Amino acid sequence: MPQQDDLFDSAFLQRLEYLRIVSRRIVTGTAQGGRTGRRTGPGLEFAEHRAYVAGDDFRHIDWAAFGRLERLLLRLCQQEEDLAIHFLVDASASMGTGGPPKFDHARRVAAALAYVGLASLDRVRLVAIDDRVRSHKESGRGKSHILGVLEFLRGLTTAGQTDLARSVEAFLPHAPHGGLAVLISDFLNEAGYEKPLTTLQGRGFDVWCLQVTDPADLAPPGAGDLAATDAETGETLGIHLTDEVRRRIAGEAERFGRDLRAWCLSRGIGHAEAPTHVPADVLVLEVLRHGGLLR
Repeated sequence: MPQQDDLFDSAFLQRLEYLRIVSRRIVTGTAQGGRTGRRTGPGLEFAEHRAYVAGDDFRHIDWAAFGRLERLLLRLCQQEEDLAIHFLVDASASMGTGGPPKFDHARRVAAALAYVGLASLDRVRLVAIDDRVRSHKESGRGKSHILGVLEFLRGLTTAGQTDLARSVEAFLPHAPHGGLAVLISDFLNEAGYEKPLTTLQGRGFDVWCLQVTDPADLAPPGAGDLAATDAETGETLGIHLTDEVRRRIAGEAERFGRDLRAWCLSRGIGHAEAPTHVPADVLVLEVLRHGGLLR
């Protein structure tokens, strides 16, 4: 893991300022931090439908659409709102693996996105999770608050086992009014990703997933007899790594990414891959341009 002072070095801070300037052409909003968001509720201007998922408020089902299409759809409406952005950063032990560590990349991505949000005068909250909410920080509006954000992220370390569902449940009391929830994780969660994401969406959050990936996940290094140790459980498994086994591991990693992306798409959840070899500012600009995050 790089030295703490190298995590957000002067070059990174310079790229953040460039990112802020460029993103102003992409990100919409008012000087007061007001944005047009899509939420359910009466008395708002209709925007679009979304498929109903377990946990959604059934009172907002469009029964007229059900009569025509025989599908359960929620009415999403336009509403000018003071956007709150919650960055849930996976700080479990598995995020400490990789070269560079996935956790360092996740923190840089969170910092870059938080800077864009702060510069747009949105309210920003950083939340470190593993199988619980380990720590959190709520920031004021304005880019001057980025130093507190960087200090918080710099002080985090990886530990514990991943339990996204449990940590999301622990997070909900900290954000009773919803907003935008951005989950930054490798999503290597034994219990799956469906329940925590459905829970967030059912509580009225706009949800985005940034899947942090490492090249070693697709092409494991080494050959012959190896001992692979689970970063979270400490369990060691002996593997005879051949070209065929490497291809199978790479195939499973690619399948996992495709399945996560397709599942998110089917439920109106944003998804983007965040490979560790792509600089955080480059990744954020691509997401802003093509994915709609923070727009």
